Formats: sequence, C-alpha cells, structure tokens
Amino acid sequence: MEFFPWAVTAAILLVGCWVQTALGFGMAVIAAPVVVMVEPEWVPVVLTITALNLSLLNSWNQRTAIEMHQLRIPFITRIPGTILGTWLLLQLNAFWLQIFVASTVLLAVLISFKGPQFQYTPARLGVAAFVSGITGTTTSIGGPPMALVMQHGAPMTVRANLSVFFVYSCALSLIGYWLADILTLELLLVSLTFVPFCLLGFFTGKQARPYVDAGRFRPLLLVICGFAGAFALVGTLSRA
Repeated sequence: MEFFPWAVTAAILLVGCWVQTALGFGMAVIAAPVVVMVEPEWVPVVLTITALNLSLLNSWNQRTAIEMHQLRIPFITRIPGTILGTWLLLQLNAFWLQIFVASTVLLAVLISFKGPQFQYTPARLGVAAFVSGITGTTTSIGGPPMALVMQHGAPMTVRANLSVFFVYSCALSLIGYWLADILTLELLLVSLTFVPFCLLGFFTGKQARPYVDAGRFRPLLLVICGFAGAFALVGTLSRA
C-alpha cells in the first residue's frame, strides 16, 4: 500500500464523513470520484465499509428520530437493486455504467429543482431504494436517489432514516461483493486504517448540524448531488 494514495483517500474520507454526518449523506458522493482516480481497486469495497461504520454511528446517535415504518418497502426493494447492481458490476463496461449513473443523478437534480414539492411516501422510497441498490453497489454512490426523494422532509428525520437505510444497504452490498469474490481480506485490512478518519469526521460533523438545519438543508443536498453527477460525468468523459 503506497502512502500517497492512502493519504489522499484518508483526507477525502474525512471530509466525506464530516459532510454525511452534517447533512445525512454525501460521503461516497464526495470521496468516490477522487478515490477512483488515485486507487481504483478501493472502489466500491473500501468506501462501502467506511460508509457502514459511519452509518452505524449516525444511526445510534439519531435513533430517536428514526421512522422505521417509512423504511419497510425500501428495505425490500433494495434487495433486487443490489442483485442487479452486483451483476452489472461484473458484466457491463465501466465507462457506460458511470455515464448512466452520472446522467441519472443530474436528471434527478434538475427535476427536483424545477419540479413541485412532494411528500416522500413508502412507494416513492421503494423506487428510490431500488435505484440506490444499483448505483450504490456499482459505484458506492447510493445516497442521491434516496436523499432526493426525502429532500422536503425534516432534516433530523431525513438524516436518521438515511443512516438506518445506509446500514442495511451497505450490509447488502458487502454480501454481494463477498458472493462475487470482490470482497478480500486485503481490502478489509485497508478499510480498518481509515476508521480513525471516519470517527473524526463523525464527531466534528455533528457540530455542523445546526448550520445545515437553518434553512440550508435542501439547497446543500441539491448542490452536492449536482456536483457528484457533474464531476463523475466529466471525469468519465475525460478518461474516454
């Protein structure tokens, strides 16, 4: 393991964990485009393990705001999304897969920005969870579909529900990686070295929640999703 890729990954994971703790999602959105350039084999497994650790911390910290009844259908529809995502990860050309994911995120942001306000229902969350299963398993970026559907909810509740969903999602994705022989002991050990940065991002990110909740939740959500989609699209096209 070379120091430079590790140091860059540690730094960007720290930033990503800080953002996800403050906003509710965003770790993989921020980290994946950088990590895939410095150490491609760490995507998506190392990011998924880090996301699992962070989501466990956030779920426990915000346990009083969790609405489990909203997550029953998403928990079910995430399973076929994970299966399809694992198959795509093994079968499809990475270039077109990344183009599809980036374009989908950008389209969702555009629709959310221009479209009318709507309530997030179990059915809408179920569709988002299926898409999240595909994008999360293939690229580790599974937050935007769920976050975009939840964008008009109360920030505290959205953060709590996303955290629980991410715990479940990451566990499913890791099972898929294991069955597909993508999850290795080496990647597990590498992931452990990033735990201190995950913890630091969590404890400092909690302090930023009042700032995010003061009328900035939805704008920040849309900006981060838009940034992720644009960065991934430009990065993929530049490597073509």
